[in-house]
Amino acid sequence: MNSNITLFKSIVVSASIMIIVAGLIAAKSIIIPLLLAAFIAIITAPLLFWLQAKGIGKTVSLFIVFLILGLVLYSISFVIGSSIGSFSKELPLYEARLSIQLKDLFHTLESLGITLSSDSFQSLFSSSRLMQMTTAVFQGFSSLLTHGMMTLFLVIFMLLEASALPNKMRAIHIDMMDHIGKFLANVKHYMVLKTLFSLITGLLVSVMLWTLGVHYALLFGLIAFLLNFIPNIGSIIAAIPAIIIALIQLGSTTALIVAIGFVVINILIGSVIEPKYMGEGLGLSTLVVFISLIFWGWVLGPVGMLLSIPLTVMLKIALETQEQTRWIATLLDSGSARD
Repeated sequence: MNSNITLFKSIVVSASIMIIVAGLIAAKSIIIPLLLAAFIAIITAPLLFWLQAKGIGKTVSLFIVFLILGLVLYSISFVIGSSIGSFSKELPLYEARLSIQLKDLFHTLESLGITLSSDSFQSLFSSSRLMQMTTAVFQGFSSLLTHGMMTLFLVIFMLLEASALPNKMRAIHIDMMDHIGKFLANVKHYMVLKTLFSLITGLLVSVMLWTLGVHYALLFGLIAFLLNFIPNIGSIIAAIPAIIIALIQLGSTTALIVAIGFVVINILIGSVIEPKYMGEGLGLSTLVVFISLIFWGWVLGPVGMLLSIPLTVMLKIALETQEQTRWIATLLDSGSARD
């Protein structure tokens, strides 16, 4: 009898999860700007509260935050728009140069005794395929701006509710307030610090590429900033288009320097500085990272891939606040924080 009840509960839970996922996919045009707004609101809330603590009124503080967010959105739009426009014009030239570079690489490999058939080499290194991949990365990030203004106004309305939220939650359920407060504090801690370190990563990448004379240094810095939210593989994805452009524009030596630069920057930020300030307890196992990337990418598209790790970390933090679900958070953990 108990086994039948357990089986029935498992079926109901599985069916509920499938219905929820189907609903997320169907409503992703609404959910995406809501999620983006929620994360931006979490990041900008400390600035709003800091302004109010300095004696600035709530309305004026919100207006200042709105201006800053609008300026950031405009700057990102300008960088992405101008870069994609320039890249589209130069695409035939880039593809021709890359084809020459790949032919030189083929002959270099032959001179070193590494023999590959022409067809095999073309299947591994195709100039058109590499350029299509680079273009896809550029266009993928331009999709983030599709709901820009809607997201911006959602952020403002969420910030308006931020100060009143604790009182509302206490009115709903006093006993849960400690858990909710801990959850929100941990999420804010993670998002603010992760954004700060991602910003440092993007700035270092832009400065490195600008110093080397690589085109689209600002755009590649922006890509590095956004993809730094995805551990392990985010830095690899961000490095590929920059290395390709460096190879086309300045040759293999500069491309190698760019690759080494990305490795050094991401080891310094991701493996040395971030764990020191963020704490290893917020880490996720590599398997969980890949599964969440695939799942949220399937559900919400490119934006879902970008938000996959913050969403999973938020889920992990929520599970850690309850004794009954802490074991699930332990399974999601990278393993370095718990012995």
